[in-house]
Amino acid sequence: MSQIIIINSGSGNLLSLKRAIEIYDKKVKVSENYDEILNAKRVFLPGVGAFKNCMKSLREKKLVDTILKLKENKIPLMGICLGMQILFEESHEFGFTKGLGFIKGKIKKIPNKDKSKLFKVPSIGWYKLRKHNLKNSLSEILNDQDEYYFIHSYYATEVPEKYVIASYNFSEMEIPAVVKNENIVGCQFHPEKSAKQGLKIINQFLKGIE
Repeated sequence: MSQIIIINSGSGNLLSLKRAIEIYDKKVKVSENYDEILNAKRVFLPGVGAFKNCMKSLREKKLVDTILKLKENKIPLMGICLGMQILFEESHEFGFTKGLGFIKGKIKKIPNKDKSKLFKVPSIGWYKLRKHNLKNSLSEILNDQDEYYFIHSYYATEVPEKYVIASYNFSEMEIPAVVKNENIVGCQFHPEKSAKQGLKIINQFLKGIE
């Protein structure tokens, strides 16, 4: 029987994500094995730290081509935090780095334009989401009164609206928070650290993201 795989990208809090998934399905494993990943029923790609370092780690582990096959094979993949950012085409964190290219857009530093100093970079804290007009199973479970836990200094920009399920407001900027392209989903926040509302997202991903 196929299982749920958390890709060991070399960065990310794997244990807290694994425990969150185990609430709904015990058959979950951290792996960097080609066959296990491509035979999974669901795949998670967590990450923290720098985009460039994460992509370097994935290349060294020979995981980039494996992850690219997930879209081709229509295996649902969820990227979390930095794992979401590497789903995009490129990053400008510590110079240019090419991403996986699943979703159009670029990763850039959050501009620190707030004169009141109420908003500081990195963005750390709990924020409400604004749902966009995309209708799917993930969008339906999002509640605009719920808050989700964010911690990041870089964000996705120049993202076509058709990929953005929800965003959040940071210093009068609308930052993509949940994105989707076919079987590929990304969450800028940490669902595994976002209490019951975050667990709902993990559970829905496990059930289906149509």
